[in-house]
Amino acid sequence: MFKEVYSKIQAGTDRWNSLVAPQGDLYEWDDSTYIHNPPFFSSMNLELPILKNFTKAKCLLNFGDSITTDHISPAGKIAKDSPAAKYLGA
Repeated sequence: MFKEVYSKIQAGTDRWNSLVAPQGDLYEWDDSTYIHNPPFFSSMNLELPILKNFTKAKCLLNFGDSITTDHISPAGKIAKDSPAAKYLGA
């Protein structure tokens, strides 16, 4: 049963194959009903404010390099030479 089901997994279903998807290198996010810009982006400035000297400040959390977002990104890390890394690095 496993071999029978998974031998056809790449073919998809009629419903899946009938979906209309936009073409091109970049997804048209403006038309997405799922992904939207967070509202705080509209009020952000590209210029950073000048920071004043801090006194008596303490570190709230210091995790180092061992904390990842893998718990929300089940696909794992993005390989350095992958198309995703090239796009994000552009």
